[in-house]
This record gives sequence, C-alpha cells and structure tokens, in this order.
Amino acid sequence: MIQSKITDLSVSVTFSDIFMNKMEQETVTPFDPIFYRRYVDNIFVRRKLHTNDELFQRLNNYHPNIKLSIETKPSKFLDTKLILNSNGTYETLVYRKSSKLPTPWTSKVPKRYKRNNILGDLHRSKRISSNFNQEVEVIRGKYKKAGFPIKFINSVIRQFQTQMDNEITNLGEESFIIPPYLFEENTSKPFILLELPFCESNELKSKTFLKKFHKFTDSNFSIAIKWKTKQVKSFFPLKDKNPHPSCKIYEGECKCGMNYIGQTKRNVEIRWAEHNNPSLNSEPAKHLTRYSDHMFSWKILCNASSSAGLRKNLEASFIALLRPTLNEQKDFERLILFRNGVT
Repeated sequence: MIQSKITDLSVSVTFSDIFMNKMEQETVTPFDPIFYRRYVDNIFVRRKLHTNDELFQRLNNYHPNIKLSIETKPSKFLDTKLILNSNGTYETLVYRKSSKLPTPWTSKVPKRYKRNNILGDLHRSKRISSNFNQEVEVIRGKYKKAGFPIKFINSVIRQFQTQMDNEITNLGEESFIIPPYLFEENTSKPFILLELPFCESNELKSKTFLKKFHKFTDSNFSIAIKWKTKQVKSFFPLKDKNPHPSCKIYEGECKCGMNYIGQTKRNVEIRWAEHNNPSLNSEPAKHLTRYSDHMFSWKILCNASSSAGLRKNLEASFIALLRPTLNEQKDFERLILFRNGVT
C-alpha cells in the first residue's frame, strides 16, 4: 500500500485528484501493474514476489514536491481489513475501530435512525467482506451490546436479506446497493415534507397520523416526516447569555418625570452607565449634574440595525412619536440646499 503526502502544495481535493489522475496516466498506465486501485491519495498495488518495486520509485520520482510512504503487506486499506492466505489470495472483512460504538438504543433519536445504522453496516459489509455471513453475526453482536432488542436487530437483517435477494434476482448482483426507486421520477403524487420536533410521544402519534392521512387522501400524496433533534450540549450553553446585546433603541426616565431616548451600537449596559455618570457630557448626565439626588431607570424600546444611519433614523422616529423632554434640540445648523444659488 502506498500513501502519498503532498507537502508543499496547498490544493483542494479536486485539484489533488486531477494531479493524481495525471500521474497515473503518465506513470502507472505504461507500467501496467498486476493490481492497482486508488482512493484519493491512498493507493493499493500488488506486484510479483521477490521483484523490485519499480512502480514506487517511479511515483516517488514523479514530482519533487510530493513524498510517498510505503507499507508492505498491509493489514487494512481504508475501512477494509485484509487477510493474506498462504496461496496468495486475500480475504476481506470490514475494519472497525474498537473505540467506535454505535448509537445506544436508549438514545433519544427516531427509531428509523437506529434502523438505518444497522442497514448502513449491512450495506458496507456486503460491499467489502468476502464472508458476509460472518459480518452479519458481528453486526448482530455489536448492536446487541449497544442495547438494541434482538428482535429489532433480526427484523432489520431479515428485511435487508429479503430486499437483497429480490433485487439480485430482478436487477442484477450489484443493484441492491442503490435502490432503483431512487431514480424513478414519480410526478403523479404531490410530495409533502413535515418538519416536527422529535420526542417519543410525537413519534408514536405520527404513525397513527400517517395511517389516517393516507386513508383520508386515498393515498394520493407522498408524505415524509423530518424530525428535528437537539444535541444534549445545546441545553447547557457554555457562555452566559447577554441580557442586553448591542444595537438597541432605549429610553431612560428620571424619577422627576424627565425622559430621554437614545441609540447605541454597543452594549446598552455600558451606554447606560455612561449616562449615569455626571462627569460625562450626555443630556442625562447633565441632568444628574444639576440634580444629584435624581436617578434614571432604563428600558429597551426595540432592536436596531448595525448601520449608524438606520439606527439614527429609527431613534428620530421614536423621538418624534414620544417627544422626550431631554431630547429637545436647542442648537441647530442652517441647512443650505443650493450653496451656489439657483439660475
């Protein structure tokens, strides 16, 4: 097995694949090895015993910016476990990491997700393993250990084997990997997708609902349910929520009855603290300077845009509507529309 590592080229997977294809056409194709397969930049090659590995040398010398590493007699290739027999043939099994466990049966996810986990394992085993019956027993034990009821596991396995046998008979040996109905264009029935929050009670009620729906519509619609699930960590946020985020229009009212409306892009708590500081130059601060025993109470009127112009327009609208006493304009600038006059 040969693994290539592109050390100096920062390229996407697509450009990497283009490069590897070009290298194969110029190096591998003329050499014509006994067996050659590649997935992205992982290469599996067989050569005659006690012969020099000329292909590895050709690949390694193809370009100065790539470096190839080699592993002889590998025990696995990607997710395939390889067993070399004494006669030179290989047996294949699914390679599974011992630390990777399936979704527990007690996990709060739709039952069809758990069913699809088993089906996915069965499809992969059928594609990879040279001893599918052995893999079925491994899968049965794997999910039984995860708490799956043995009746449920056996039901899924029987469904898979029945579907596989039918499709091999009707459409050929490899057809069961991608069900043929996925390619059929069925425009006779309108499709409806329902998105619902997942919980066990909703899942149970949905079965009754679907039966009644098909009966009521005489099965003239295709309907599917998309369950919305949440991760446990979403219920325990690591950061405290900010009670007063930025970009707000706010109002402050003094105990004497005077009020003020303002806007800020920053956190309103910081802006309110500035208004309550008599040493600063805002209108509420000036009021507190004159009346040191007074105090403002603050509230948020609405959210505002991050754009300063839009925020000020919204602030002006609230001022025109509520007419706060401390926002009264005492100074103004003369507006000249035509500085050079009109002719």
